[in-house]
Order: sequence, then C-alpha cells, then structure tokens
Amino acid sequence: MHFMMKIYQLTHIGEFHTDHNEDFLIVEELNSKQLLLAVMDGCSSGTDSHFASALIGKLLRKLAKQEAFRVFAQKNIAPISSVIETISLQLFEELRDVNRLLDLKSDEVLSTLILAIVDKNEKSAEAVVVGDGVIHFNGQTIEFENDNKPDYIGYHLNMDKHLWFQTRTERRSFKNIHDFSISTDGIYTFKNFDGKSYPALSEEAILHDFFVDQDHKNNPNKLKKSLLKIKNVHGLQSSDDLTIIRLIFG
Repeated sequence: MHFMMKIYQLTHIGEFHTDHNEDFLIVEELNSKQLLLAVMDGCSSGTDSHFASALIGKLLRKLAKQEAFRVFAQKNIAPISSVIETISLQLFEELRDVNRLLDLKSDEVLSTLILAIVDKNEKSAEAVVVGDGVIHFNGQTIEFENDNKPDYIGYHLNMDKHLWFQTRTERRSFKNIHDFSISTDGIYTFKNFDGKSYPALSEEAILHDFFVDQDHKNNPNKLKKSLLKIKNVHGLQSSDDLTIIRLIFG
C-alpha cells in the first residue's frame, strides 16, 4: 500500500557565518518505494567546511542515481537495511578516492552526516549517523552529541571500510513512521541578536515548531514559515547553520 507523504526541506545560514552555509542536504528517489535523505554539517574549524558537506552530498546523489539505475536494470528492490549499508560503504570508498585524487588534507573533508533510507510503503526507515545531529521520530527527539568532537568520516579514510561502518557509525531503525525528521545541530543554537524584548520561547517549543507542529501542512515552505515566525515573533535566530528534512505521512 502506498501512503501519502509530504516532504519539507530547510537549509539556512546561521548568524555566526557570514560567507557560506556549511550545511548541505539531499533528497533523492531511489525507486518507487524508497527515498534517500541526508543532512551534512561541515566542521567550522576545518578548511572550506562548506566544501566538505557539499562533496559528501554530491557523492550521495551520485550513489542514489546508481542505485536507481540498478533497480531499473535488475528489477530488484533490496531491503532498506541492505541499501543503507551498501551506500554507506560506497560513500566511504568514493570519499577516499576523491580525497586521494585532489590530494586533500584531512581537515578539508570533515563533515557530519545523517543518512536515512525510507521505505514509503512500509513507513519504515534505516538511519546511519556520523557525528552530531538530531533525528525526530513520532514525537521523540533523539540527539546525537559527541561533546563537540564529532567522529568525522574524514578522520578514518585509511581504515577498512567495513570496520569503519561497524565501529564508527551509529545505526537506528524506525517502524510505523507518522512523522520523521533529520536535522543538523543548529536547531539548538537559537539566540536573540538584536537585544530587544520579545515573548519567550523555550528550546522545547522550538523543537515542537519544526518537528511536531502540523499547521500549514499543505505548504511546502512550512519549515521556512516556522523559522520566520520564531524570528519575527520571538526575536530568535540560529547562530549556527540549520538544515532540516521532515516527512509527514498522511
């Protein structure tokens, strides 16, 4: 059975960043059933961190197209648990190859990653998390936090890819999804920047606005509306870049 599903996307440069949004996102159809979602957050202390997150995003887009072509050619849709492992291992290989090809330093490929493969028919998802970020699932917020020292893929490109996947990533499985979001940790950086007085808004209320609230469900710019409301009504803006992908099943 195919369920109605709405997808919302937001990527926004933080107040502390003047030149580049160091986050990146992609949403790609793998086949009639499966969707690839990813959010990346480049390491601010790295070199050209916007490049690192965009590079990982563009490699994932390439791998998504390859998987879509494989399904088309073989007429065989693999389970999402298998797809996410295959794509994660391919990403590691591709990133290592590009790193060598461009002779990059280790601090030029530092980015966090939340990668999710969603089965739209089964309303299920598999996720791989590398570094910091947030997953919201049916009202529950799961924060991935590493004391501000994320274990970036770029640190481990000399490792065996299978060992990296088994020991350096976090895995999560989700079933019976009604509402599912992946987000960079900019969601926790809202602050007042103009010094004026506004009605207070708690961190919990900010999370609710982006991840739970169902107002304006038919507006594809729903997340942007939440961002503007938080700024205009409560005087709060994210100091760090903020990137969210949210799915709501009807």
